[in-house]
Amino acid sequence: MKKVITTIIISLAVLLSAHVKAEKTDYFFAPEVIFDSTIPTPEEFLGYEIGSRITEHSRINAYYEKLAELSDRTSLIEIGQTHEKRKLYVLIVSSPENIRNLDRYKEARKNVRQGEKPDSPLIVFLGNTVHGNEISSSEAALLSAYYYVAAQNDFLLKQLEEGIYFIDPVRNPDGQERFASWVNSNTSVNSYNISQFDREHTEGWPRGRGNHYWFDLNRDWVNIVHPESKARVAFYQDWLPHVQADHHEMGTNSTFFFEPTDPDGNESRFVPQSTYQLNRLFADHYAKALDKIGSFYYTKESYDNKNPNFGSTYPDYNGGVGILFEQGSSRGLKQESDNGIVTLPFTVRNQLVTSIATVDAAIAHRDALFDLQKEFFTPLRGREASKSYIIGDSYDLSRLHKFVQLLLDHRLEVYENANDVTIDSVQYEKGKSYIIPAGQPNSALVGIIFDDIKEYDDASKLGYGAGFSVAYSTGLSYNVTASSSRGARVQTLPQVYTGSLQPSEYAYLVDYRDSKSQQLLFRLLERDILVKSAFKPFSISTDKGVRDFSYGSLLIPVKNQTISSSELYAILKELAEQEKIDIIPVSTGLNVKGVDLGSSTFKRIEKPKVLVVTGGDVSSLEAGEVWHLFDQQLKYPLVRVDFNIFGRVPLNEFNRIVFVSGNYSFLNESEIENLKNWVRNGGTLITLNGASRWAISNKVTSAKLVERPDTTGQRQGTGVSSRSFGRFPTSVFQTKIDLEHPLAFGLTSEKLPVVRESALFLAPSSNAVSVYTDDPLLNGYISSEHLERLKGSASILANNSGRGSVILFAEDPLFRGIWDATGRTFVNAVLFGNNISGR
Repeated sequence: MKKVITTIIISLAVLLSAHVKAEKTDYFFAPEVIFDSTIPTPEEFLGYEIGSRITEHSRINAYYEKLAELSDRTSLIEIGQTHEKRKLYVLIVSSPENIRNLDRYKEARKNVRQGEKPDSPLIVFLGNTVHGNEISSSEAALLSAYYYVAAQNDFLLKQLEEGIYFIDPVRNPDGQERFASWVNSNTSVNSYNISQFDREHTEGWPRGRGNHYWFDLNRDWVNIVHPESKARVAFYQDWLPHVQADHHEMGTNSTFFFEPTDPDGNESRFVPQSTYQLNRLFADHYAKALDKIGSFYYTKESYDNKNPNFGSTYPDYNGGVGILFEQGSSRGLKQESDNGIVTLPFTVRNQLVTSIATVDAAIAHRDALFDLQKEFFTPLRGREASKSYIIGDSYDLSRLHKFVQLLLDHRLEVYENANDVTIDSVQYEKGKSYIIPAGQPNSALVGIIFDDIKEYDDASKLGYGAGFSVAYSTGLSYNVTASSSRGARVQTLPQVYTGSLQPSEYAYLVDYRDSKSQQLLFRLLERDILVKSAFKPFSISTDKGVRDFSYGSLLIPVKNQTISSSELYAILKELAEQEKIDIIPVSTGLNVKGVDLGSSTFKRIEKPKVLVVTGGDVSSLEAGEVWHLFDQQLKYPLVRVDFNIFGRVPLNEFNRIVFVSGNYSFLNESEIENLKNWVRNGGTLITLNGASRWAISNKVTSAKLVERPDTTGQRQGTGVSSRSFGRFPTSVFQTKIDLEHPLAFGLTSEKLPVVRESALFLAPSSNAVSVYTDDPLLNGYISSEHLERLKGSASILANNSGRGSVILFAEDPLFRGIWDATGRTFVNAVLFGNNISGR
């Protein structure tokens, strides 16, 4: 009897505890949900109510660690770390039995690519806060984790048996911490200010949207430039989820958006229609969930559903259903809007109920999701199935292997090219080229990576972008082939570096066509080693026979260095092994063909001292690309100077200055004149994209813009109508570059694909390094008006001014950290800018 009474008392205590918890969470959860009293609510663990402050990433991780410690429903996986060494956690929640069998299910998921239905539960991935200042979903991730770990209702227990749920609470921890610090340090303690102009709601530059280097990680799912993306794509490809939810925020005056997007112009030709049909079926669940709590929403009006670099579209190209959510943001704790006062708790609740609705919808359409994956990964048949892409480079295996590794990271099939093949006068050598079948199981991802579409029925329906080809970004030669020269499938890439450097008492040479030579050169300059660059090609005898060297080849003399020959050899040997690049010793300066090593056409390379302007209205995306290039790739110091102190900086301490897109109105007339004098005295100013317009408008350079009459028939002072200042969908274009110009050193093809988003047109001149062809569009869209102005215009100009130069790029050559070919021209501008003068 005592035992029965004790049991009753315990049961009542559990129910009472659950009731107390329900009172604490009844704003966020339906009243019928019963929670396990042994699992702390987020409020209990954190010590404050959700929505009363921004929860730092570290505290979110700590809560997830506590849930994993307390519950057998969970497995906490660290999939990687950010640039700032923050842990990237994914909380896996399912039934205890499913959790015990995770390894078996993960192995079974490999069968998906074979077009088979694997023996595994449903896989749903809930992703949050890829933009660090869109924090309502990361706050909601605390509550969704609590819900799936602690809820005791029978319907929830059944869902745990039927599915495995991944919760990625913060996809951009570095940016999220930056934003949390801003809001928490600027929030009033006793009285909220709801004005949009209050400091709490006007986050400072560079804002928390981007990661450590200010990149937009929601443009990196295919590019895989950053560690967050590398970890996430590897995890995604291991599991191939049926559904991925991608939660964002938008402007404060908006309500809530969920898919489907506008079907006209927003559906990819590579994605099965059954994917979009599931989007529409899922929408019914979201509408029902938001109707229940009285929240307004809209669908089918906006947002791009084609770009594979988005977290909401990458699944569509991998056999899953990706779903975008956009919540009108409070950008702090409370803010006035056209829809009344938007509070953080309100936005969190909307994100939470749609997260739960995603699982409900996935369960309801389980069979259709499994059928979709089987349909998606069934290889193509017919003409498309026989088509392949061949890509190669006879000189730059570093760049080639980087691209092939990207394909392998996406688990795509790549094969060796077994024979030398010539297509359209381009030779693809065995061992230096690869074949990628179009008809492999994941044909959709292959299709978009090699996308060549440039015709759209309704341009008004285009989203952010129209050109998505990653293959063009490499600058490598590639083509379509039906050749049967496919060799062995590539699992890992071969080692190219031989590691056999021998000492020389005369000189060393480096073939600059290998892109790794740029990193090597910076290492040498950093150590104050004398290096020259060949402005003419030559051939010379080496211990391995006669070698041909092209424009830009590096010459490292042994004599006249500040160190001994043995010290130089030791440094070169170390750097060759570190950078995995061949350094070639020579014992004579006499050529076999071309110029001798003592020719004046070998010019000394000046050690760059580089400054980039940041802050204010300067583009953080482009400034971040410059920073990332120097810090992560070149590993060379870069000085970042905020706009408000630029006028006080002694410019003579630098020989290279970079202006990215932005508003430079902070410079007064005397400061602009000071900049011009710095150029005339030997400095190199490099302007990207919109900054090139600023340089022309302020007569920092003699370059001009392409003129056109405005709509009134009169010419504007700048020669460009106001319409030219707009943007158009991201697209890819063909330019022709002068291979003999220092900015082109290392390139082997005069065909140079570029990416552009802005209507900036540089007038051609004798100083043009690269110009647009007469049929420039490769992938994407451009209006007929813009096309006529683009034809023959300059992509890169290098104008002399006194002893210095101004190098203008019409585009962003470092676009998203992946546009390697044009990135090389930018680095050349940094390295050889002083040798442009007098050319």
